[in-house]
Amino acid sequence: MKKPPHDEQPDQTVQSTRVQSRTFSQRLTATLLAAATRFLSVLPLSAARAIGGWLGTFIWAIDTRMARITRINLQYCCPDLDHTQLNAFSRQSLQETARIVAESGLVWHWPRERWQDCVMNVVGEEDVIAAGESGRGVLLLVPHFGNWEFLSLYLGKFDAVALYNPPRISALDAPIRNARSRAGMRLLPIDRGGLRTIYQMLGDGEVAAILPDQVPQRSAGVYAPFFGRSALTMTFVHRLIQRTNPVVFVAGARRVPGGFDITFSPVDDEIHSSDAVASATSMNRAIEQLVRTELAQYQWEYKRFRKEAVGAARVYPPSVSSRREG
Repeated sequence: MKKPPHDEQPDQTVQSTRVQSRTFSQRLTATLLAAATRFLSVLPLSAARAIGGWLGTFIWAIDTRMARITRINLQYCCPDLDHTQLNAFSRQSLQETARIVAESGLVWHWPRERWQDCVMNVVGEEDVIAAGESGRGVLLLVPHFGNWEFLSLYLGKFDAVALYNPPRISALDAPIRNARSRAGMRLLPIDRGGLRTIYQMLGDGEVAAILPDQVPQRSAGVYAPFFGRSALTMTFVHRLIQRTNPVVFVAGARRVPGGFDITFSPVDDEIHSSDAVASATSMNRAIEQLVRTELAQYQWEYKRFRKEAVGAARVYPPSVSSRREG
């Protein structure tokens, strides 16, 4: 029997209260983050990095989920590390990741002339410029290494385009979007229109940047080796290359004393293979080569191997798993 209308009202009130509570929580988070980045922006870079190091050490010391995932990933990808080395690299990796947060004041608020002083060295840029002058598009693979948010500032000089996925906390969308685009980077939504635009712009000889080391849907990826382990790897880059024939580089902003070293390294020709697995293997190999220049500066707390091949053993125990994964 259908419930009377007045019996439905309490459920609607509860739902409305939850929505209002969630909205308030998101706005509070955005406000606190904005205040934190403003505070960090007045600090010298060395002081901000010291705060990040302390935060990373704390995350390690209390054995957080991030710490456990970092240790699992490093042990899985670098089995030659002994116990002491594994713990040392895990702690250093968490410190480096926390420094990305601590450097947000620089990325979000420092004026151009100030953040440009943090560029210590640039390697390979002349090859990117030459590739652009040839008339072909330039595809920059930007893995989660060093400070990729700082790199987005630098890539503004090329009028580069990049796909942008809004954060789950909607109140953070505008400040993050503004931070990434304020130096000239153009952001495209990850929808049909955005994908069509990035194909067109690469075909027209422009520069595009892609984060290549995110775990895709199984239908949008293939398994390819990464640090000698099978990893579900996106095929979107392969499709872009097949359609637009760009010159491909892997790019990174490696953290060094005083700032960052910017590097652009050409990816071997196999990335142009018509075979998706061969192309993905080439891409992962290029990412691995960059990561090995400073192992601790890769985002090892990301569960890169969470979608195993059918029949393969699970990499992550239930204690670090999420119900959203699959």
